[in-house]
Amino acid sequence: MKDNRLKILEVCTVSSSAYALVFHRAHALNQRHAGKMRVDVLCSAGSEVALMQEQGMNVVVETMHRSLNPLQLARSAWNLRRAIKHGGYDAVHLHFGIPGLVGRFLAFFDSKTVWIYQSHGYSIAENTGSLARKAYILIEKVLKKTVRYSLFQLREDMELAREHQLLNESQMVFLGNGVNLNRFVPDFTPRQTPTTFGMVARFEPIKNHALLLNAVELLTKKTHDFKVKLIGQGYLQAEVIAAIQQKGLADVVEIVEYSNDMPAFYQSIDVGLLTSFAEGIPRALIEPMASGKPVICTDVKGSREAIIDQKTGFKTPIDSPQALAEHMHWFIKNPEQRQQMGKAAHEHAKQQFSEERILDILGDLYLSCTNSTPIETGEATA
Repeated sequence: MKDNRLKILEVCTVSSSAYALVFHRAHALNQRHAGKMRVDVLCSAGSEVALMQEQGMNVVVETMHRSLNPLQLARSAWNLRRAIKHGGYDAVHLHFGIPGLVGRFLAFFDSKTVWIYQSHGYSIAENTGSLARKAYILIEKVLKKTVRYSLFQLREDMELAREHQLLNESQMVFLGNGVNLNRFVPDFTPRQTPTTFGMVARFEPIKNHALLLNAVELLTKKTHDFKVKLIGQGYLQAEVIAAIQQKGLADVVEIVEYSNDMPAFYQSIDVGLLTSFAEGIPRALIEPMASGKPVICTDVKGSREAIIDQKTGFKTPIDSPQALAEHMHWFIKNPEQRQQMGKAAHEHAKQQFSEERILDILGDLYLSCTNSTPIETGEATA
């Protein structure tokens, strides 16, 4: 019997990202639009593949190399093209990184497939060098015509796209970000000391663990009545461990074994942290807020759109360990205000970052892929 459902392929690089960022919403869309569409996930092999398959997700396992080596890029493009052809997909939803690069290159040679690109934050930040900025803008302009829709998490990025003419207005859709609020249930019961801070972040340069460790080193000069939990994966983990030892912070900083049970992690902390150089709208801030935890983040593109400064948490300068240490110390010394901020953070997450809104937008957008006329885009879809 012929399957007449619209077939969508969401493409990520690694299985951990596919599980954390894509799986739950893809599964929800398949349930919501059963009989009309089927959303599959493509990613490289990893332990999360079995988790997704056990819950009924069709996962296409293909290697998407993270390297920008031309040979590796060519292999990634070949693997992606093979998966699209074999699966007979009507539309391909590319996520930022290698999938977004090789997929949009393939789109030059495949006009039959509807190509959708989701930027998790343009690589044009305050700390981006002039040459890198120009190169990035040039690449985006070259790839402009390859996609029907470009989905944005940030309004700031949409303004950059308009400023540099990276896309036509008809291509731009404001998606934002959202989480399944039912998974993150707040518990406002006062916790015992010490105050525990937690940061969910890959161990990679952009996450800027050095800022946090420098701040913690300063904070220990005032108090040891706190703990910091770090959770993530990445090639810099050994370097972060060495820095913790070198600074003598092993008694207050702990690297927690990686787990996909993020609700449990957030219930074990009092305050969420994120010290990145740049972000999309980060789940590492949305999820702790949804769990009733206030947050501290660097004042950078993406993160600053996620919080309300001094109400759901604090923004802190990207180059000031002293300021970060002071914000952390404030939370330690003010448990009642910390709890009030946590309640405000939970309400903010409910109002702004519900996954239901994301599912509404994506459902309409996917179903439009069979039409020759694109849906109305821009802020109107938000």
